[in-house]
Amino acid sequence: PYVENFEKKFSKLLNSKYSISVNNGTNAMLLILMALNFKRGDEILVPSLCYVSPIHMLKIFGLVPVPVDIELNNLQINVDQIEKKIRKKTKAILLIHNYGSICDLRKIKKIAKKKSLYIIEDVSEVLFSKQNNNFVGNCNWYDNEKIISYASLHASKTLIAGEGGIINTNSKKISSKLKILRNHGQKGKPYFYAMTGGNFRLSNLLASISYSQLLRVREIIKKKQILNSIYKKKLSNNVKFSLMSDPKNFKSIKWGFPILFNKNKDKENIMKILNRNSILCRPGFYSLSKLKHLKIFKNKLTSKLDFKNAEIANKNLIVLPMHSKIKVSDVNKICKKILDYFKT
Repeated sequence: PYVENFEKKFSKLLNSKYSISVNNGTNAMLLILMALNFKRGDEILVPSLCYVSPIHMLKIFGLVPVPVDIELNNLQINVDQIEKKIRKKTKAILLIHNYGSICDLRKIKKIAKKKSLYIIEDVSEVLFSKQNNNFVGNCNWYDNEKIISYASLHASKTLIAGEGGIINTNSKKISSKLKILRNHGQKGKPYFYAMTGGNFRLSNLLASISYSQLLRVREIIKKKQILNSIYKKKLSNNVKFSLMSDPKNFKSIKWGFPILFNKNKDKENIMKILNRNSILCRPGFYSLSKLKHLKIFKNKLTSKLDFKNAEIANKNLIVLPMHSKIKVSDVNKICKKILDYFKT
């Protein structure tokens, strides 16, 4: 019962018609690829800096990730570079909202509509953020049959199941297919299978954890907003590093708080200081160009220029904690350690 209760409550909150829970965010992406009937060799545009999980799913599925460089001011896919990468084989744009900001969705919609592309939106790091008072990931800004979003519910995320994921769509057809696929392809009668699927179900126990969090979701959102505002207030206007800029009318709920240093030496030293003081901070994601197993340069459309900003970000970025257990006093301590470093 908690699976159904969680899905209904989540879709109502997000203002999405259908929410389909799965056993983790990685399998949410895999299930989406199965549902959209992509063929081996189809190309998917992706940001050149992102968490690698969805890129692995593209590779496992026989699809070709085509990287588009990011913008350094917001760490999101560079919208102005997207159209140059579109070919006949291009089927979709994968939006991964790195660290809790978003790109220009209006421009993305215009390009996708013009080229009749799918949009897959990974909202794991931006869950419960709002653009123009609408939750990011509700799929209401594009064609119902051409857009689908998902989020990880891993223990490190804003909403958790311990391990889990959630897919959102406004298409009844896609929703029905996803539910069949996540249950081995079973349709209607027990042990009757209509298509090749797998076991992607979220357990009732884990669903109950997420459901209980939805009952206090305003508290979770408020805590994140407070942490974000303190970081911004304390760390803004420093010439030694920059913060991620957010678009107009955007209320960000960040997964982590990113800082881009001007020098790699400062990044490394700050990480050592924070870790020495039992403050866990993470480095930025690796540029896809650094992950040789992906064989990203096999695609003739890809060049080193597609990773220029991604490699700068990877070299100079750290992500400060934004989890629900961190205290205001902890954030003040983190900011003080960073600012004190530049005084010496």
